[in-house]
Amino acid sequence: MNVQPDLDQFQSLRPPVPRARSRGRLRLAGLALALLAAALFGGRYLYPHAVAGETVRPGSLTVELRGPGTLAALSEASVGSRIQGRIDSLAVDRNDKVTKGEVLARLGFDDLAGELTSAQASADASGRAVATAEAERDRAAAALEQARATHERQVTLIAKGVVSEATLDDALSARRQAEAELVRTKRAIEQAEAERDAAKARVAVARAQLDDSVIRAPIDGVVVSRAHYLGEVLTPGTELLHIVDPKSLVLTTRLDESTIAAVQAGQTATVTFGPAQAPITGHVLRLDREVDEETREFELDIALDTLPVNWALGQRGIARLAIETRTGVLTVPKSFIARRNGIPGLWVARNGRAHWREVGLGAAGETRVEVTRGLAGGDTVLAPDGVFAGMRVRVEETRP
Repeated sequence: MNVQPDLDQFQSLRPPVPRARSRGRLRLAGLALALLAAALFGGRYLYPHAVAGETVRPGSLTVELRGPGTLAALSEASVGSRIQGRIDSLAVDRNDKVTKGEVLARLGFDDLAGELTSAQASADASGRAVATAEAERDRAAAALEQARATHERQVTLIAKGVVSEATLDDALSARRQAEAELVRTKRAIEQAEAERDAAKARVAVARAQLDDSVIRAPIDGVVVSRAHYLGEVLTPGTELLHIVDPKSLVLTTRLDESTIAAVQAGQTATVTFGPAQAPITGHVLRLDREVDEETREFELDIALDTLPVNWALGQRGIARLAIETRTGVLTVPKSFIARRNGIPGLWVARNGRAHWREVGLGAAGETRVEVTRGLAGGDTVLAPDGVFAGMRVRVEETRP
């Protein structure tokens, strides 16, 4: 027989719940939360926060165009060889300065000097052969003159009946032989001269090959790269060294096509190659007359008054061109512009609190931008970092 326990009996044995104490704890927790919320609200909206700002006043603005660019050279040379050969000596390396005509490298050709000597010897022998043929021609010409005179004298004598017909025939035969000999010597001269010219051509070829084995600098400049080393075989058309004339360095800059009318050759420019380097002045050297069909940008070359301390081809820089100075305009720092959904605006201090206001922007300078609407002289604008709507602010003026 099962006996069921009396649950009510056990429940009656539990101690009573301290309801008054629980309600007190809830009240304390609620009070703490209220105090915390009040502190947060007060810290966010009642306590004034120090914010950088400035009072807007009409002033001047230097309008600038700004665009990226890369360092390029107008005068550079790719140095190689017109013949194939092994590099026997290399006199320069990267960063070395060279002058036009300076020997940079030599290719090894053990047989070139011998070929030149042999060709020169053949040319000398051909020259002597021409001289010998010319001497034989002169003798043949003298013999012909003598044979001609003898024949003419025999003709006169036979008319007088002094000599016989046989004597006249002998004189005529001697004259004809002398004429034939003179023709032969002239042909010999022509052949000797042809052989001499061929020998001179072989000398020129051998000398050119020997000269080509010595690689010289085509321009004054600095060696910016080297592609081969001693002992390697250099083939025609292969670059050995790349030389750049530092005086021809320019910053090739890209700007939007909409600004092309505002750019002129000779315009002053400022180029920056990085935060660690001071800006460099220059001027617009020339404009390209072609716009990229994809980017809708055009290029211009900016000549630099000085070079960066450590420059390199392809080095990136930013160019700024001052194109106009406007007076009596309202401007604010570029860093003060705060955007909402792509719309430009400013945080403005009014009655000690921050309010966001939509504005219209105009031309821009290096650090400031023109405000064309939404702002009036005497308004106080704020740096946007950490600012929110309704925040109580204490403005710390930053504009000098």
